[in-house]
Amino acid sequence: MSYHKVRDVMTTDPVTVTPTTPLRYVADILVRQKISSVPVLSVRGKLLGLVAESDLLRKEGLKRDPDGEHSRHMTYRERRAVATAVTAGEIMSTNPVTVRADATVAEAARLMDRYEATCLPVVDQSGNLVGVVGLWDLLHVFPGPDGIRAEITRETLVGGPGPVPR
Repeated sequence: MSYHKVRDVMTTDPVTVTPTTPLRYVADILVRQKISSVPVLSVRGKLLGLVAESDLLRKEGLKRDPDGEHSRHMTYRERRAVATAVTAGEIMSTNPVTVRADATVAEAARLMDRYEATCLPVVDQSGNLVGVVGLWDLLHVFPGPDGIRAEITRETLVGGPGPVPR
């Protein structure tokens, strides 16, 4: 099995939005592109945050039931801000977990698992977005569950490509 890097599987021209993008447009992008989240960029291309499906669902939940399940661990001010948000900048998750293009696919998979992420923005050393890698991108390089386990095991236990420890 080859030793895959994020650069080999990432989307290099992801759809992005700015902080002023209306949430209606963000929702339309997620549905039309069949993606789970969209990066929010500054005018200079720096990654500012991420708007995920779950952010939009939380907003709708808070609009319908401000004291319900969606409001756990949120102050009144936070609930109100999310419920009344109209732009990507008002609802985005700031400081999203990111990955570098030279990271291995196994490293990206571990990050996604650890942070329960469905996608990772891929950034360069200056913080500029160079791509996005999603769960499906990662899964395509593995021949099945045993391949995923083998590559992660090889990388974490052995420290690089080679035969899988038994």
